[in-house]
Amino acid sequence: MAQQSLQKHPHDEDAEYDSNIGIAYHLRGATKLEVKSFCRMEETAADKRVTTRLPPCCLCILREKFIIVGTYLLHKDSGNRTGSIEVYDKELNLLSSIKTYGAILDLKLNPFDDTLLATAHSTGNMILWTISVDDDNSSIDIKLLNNLQVFDPTCLITSLQFSPLLDNLVLLTTTNGDFATVDIIHGEICFIEEVEPSYFDSSTINYIEVPNADIKVINVQNDHEQIFHFKHSLECWTGEFGCLAPLKDVVFTGGDDSAIAAHDLNSGKKIWSNSKIHQAGVTAIKAARETFRGNKPTSLITGSYDDHIRSFDLRMLSETTIYPGTDVPVVNKWEDNLQGGVWRFSEAPTNDGLSNNRLMVCCMYNGAKVVNVQNDHFVTEQFIKEGHESMCYGGDWSKETVATCSFYDKSLQLWKSPN
Repeated sequence: MAQQSLQKHPHDEDAEYDSNIGIAYHLRGATKLEVKSFCRMEETAADKRVTTRLPPCCLCILREKFIIVGTYLLHKDSGNRTGSIEVYDKELNLLSSIKTYGAILDLKLNPFDDTLLATAHSTGNMILWTISVDDDNSSIDIKLLNNLQVFDPTCLITSLQFSPLLDNLVLLTTTNGDFATVDIIHGEICFIEEVEPSYFDSSTINYIEVPNADIKVINVQNDHEQIFHFKHSLECWTGEFGCLAPLKDVVFTGGDDSAIAAHDLNSGKKIWSNSKIHQAGVTAIKAARETFRGNKPTSLITGSYDDHIRSFDLRMLSETTIYPGTDVPVVNKWEDNLQGGVWRFSEAPTNDGLSNNRLMVCCMYNGAKVVNVQNDHFVTEQFIKEGHESMCYGGDWSKETVATCSFYDKSLQLWKSPN
């Protein structure tokens, strides 16, 4: 796509009116009151709510005690985007804030070690942080480990996903349609430890200069990363690792070109893609795992700007592998209109992979919903809209609490998890 279109992102102010990024154009003429009327159940009330200092874009909950929020601010005068990591306690008191020279579009805790935090930035870099929490979980400290330049600094990293099977792999997607996995542990340098330049000769660590960067930048482009052969023709919004056989060595990506694609993790080659399932950009993908639809290992759940959540199966013509090709049809497809662009999924910590297959769904201009996937059907069990008028981009939950954030509202809310 044209370079000019890469200068806008859904989180930029007035982005919903930019036809280049295909964001919230799917109200189809419905007013806000009409959108609200689509929901038949009683709305869940927020237990706590706070106005954030900067627009929140993503969040995660740490040990039932802390909410870690990534923010995104567009400076209209310069066109620069900056961000911060904001840490709140369970009463939504702001505990600390760390400024970042690039806006934060996504952040995740390592599933193997929750003291490792990764943030994805508007400047093509991923930053790794170490978290220290005292013995009674009453205080928290976040410190920089390493700043890795994975893509060109003009490229926005749109999503970040740790592998659920391999503790060394992170999957990143970008606005230019590219995506890559980064090895953060193996190799001559281990990035989950603070890199000490004195331990290495000058040829081992490739430090580079990046405009506005106020911390050291280690260039890992074409090193420590797996580049894939396929590229989305528009923004690549989301990525997901396969988890269960036969999809353990597969990664999935979704883009603004309405395409969802499967790629071989080892060779980097595309296995399968389809741009006819979704009517707009693919923004969320959830693969089966032991705690989520474990009896359907070849199934996927997807979300799209077209307001729909979908379930389908990739067995196609084989019981054990994906049938390769382009626009090869899927089977057992079901869908439901959630009346809002389906931006992100977060799996319930109490899922059992059997009767409980819940997802917290960020529905952009229609708040957030808890959806239980029963067989191939979707049952909305809870929803919250008040305080999340525009746009609900981030959410996570613990055993006791759901946390969601809304971008233009600068709203961070806590509400009770379903039983």
